[in-house]
Amino acid sequence: MVLLYAPRKSNRIQYIAKLILKEICGFEYAVTSSPEKFINFKGARINYSGKKFPDDSINIFPSGFLLEKGIREFTPSFSQNHNNPILFPEPKDSGHCDLGYDIFSSSFYLVSRYEEYLPYLEDRYGRFEADQSFAFQHNFLETPLVDVQALELRQKILERFPATPFVQKQFSFIPTYDIDVAYAYKGRGVTRNLLAFIKDIFTLDFSNFRQRILVLSGKNPDPYDSYEFQLELQKKYKLHPVYFFLAAQYGPYDRNISIYSQQFHLLLKRLGDYAETGLHPSFASHQKPGKLLDEIKTVAATLNRTVENSRQHFLKIHFPDTYLNLIRYNILRDFSMGFASHTGFRAGTCTPFNFYNLPEETETRLKIYPLAVMDGTLKDYMNLSRKEALAKSVELAEKVKKVNGTFISLWHNDTLSNTGAWQGWHEVYTEMLEQICFGGSTGIKPNISAEAISGHVDKNTNNRTAQ
Repeated sequence: MVLLYAPRKSNRIQYIAKLILKEICGFEYAVTSSPEKFINFKGARINYSGKKFPDDSINIFPSGFLLEKGIREFTPSFSQNHNNPILFPEPKDSGHCDLGYDIFSSSFYLVSRYEEYLPYLEDRYGRFEADQSFAFQHNFLETPLVDVQALELRQKILERFPATPFVQKQFSFIPTYDIDVAYAYKGRGVTRNLLAFIKDIFTLDFSNFRQRILVLSGKNPDPYDSYEFQLELQKKYKLHPVYFFLAAQYGPYDRNISIYSQQFHLLLKRLGDYAETGLHPSFASHQKPGKLLDEIKTVAATLNRTVENSRQHFLKIHFPDTYLNLIRYNILRDFSMGFASHTGFRAGTCTPFNFYNLPEETETRLKIYPLAVMDGTLKDYMNLSRKEALAKSVELAEKVKKVNGTFISLWHNDTLSNTGAWQGWHEVYTEMLEQICFGGSTGIKPNISAEAISGHVDKNTNNRTAQ
């Protein structure tokens, strides 16, 4: 066991100690504020204070950040150590610090998303975007820094206390799909299809007009119907994906097929028989939180099961309200922690973690699953070619493998349709799966069991720059 000494056991210290020492490093641990207990402990010890102890404990000088309460406007101190980013570096007059920085404050700042509670300039969809983040501005957004530094701490502990037992975490891969627009033509109802026909005529889009007729008459498959392809990949690579369904009334940013259509209900039931499912809370639910409960009820009634997973439409998160609403309606796991405009690790980690409610200074039961890469991010925001997108996805997966984290990808049914602007991108996805599951420089086959989880696309523009 590892014993952490802190003169005061604040909620922040206890929260981040659990994440770093237990959930990432794999140690059994305890936190004490008793100097006598710390001195007399026979085992690995971390001294998180300015006190001097006459022993061989690991010394980490505290910045004081974890003893604060509430939120204030500030920016962490930052430095580079052999090209490694360092938050909360040790002050020059602090004395000896084995790491040279306050790893607990650094990790808490990133994981709690402290900076997103402060005033920021919203993008056109009301989001905090990647280029405003501390990690992006200091060039480590694509590094799971919390995990990297936690394992450096583990190495330091094992060098000094080699007999300390720990549980080695395994790399896991969770492929996820957002069903924003289940079908291009089917399930839209008489009124929406009639208006679409009229639009095709007035815009002289006779190709779309003809395609719509062929699909609705049953002569052609719907172009967004890539579900059989997804199920084949699931079987081939023995995946356990999670599907998120947009179950909202039609609106400017919520354009799925009718939630009352037979196609919608049959699709949910079909995919729910083969995979983990969840809700894709609508854009409108941010303006009117009461809509969230209606959407949860729609999916729950269709699947005849409790809804426990969610991912926000447009990856839109407002702290802490978005997560508090999910907790209020008994959502247990959320997969929204990623940026639409850039790949990487929004919270600085690739390890699922419990949401910490900063205004209340409490750890909650909501588990956050960090997203690393999304199809629209690669193509529409970063403007990568298919070859570059594949390389970027595999590169991120390799970084996650090195720290035995959880790699989570996000793709959409229409981007796998091999039509329009997304022609050829299904091959990018297939090759990504091949390399993650059977290739890559580490040669590690991932843990893709269900245990790793439990516990607006406009058809005519066909882009994902909004998400």
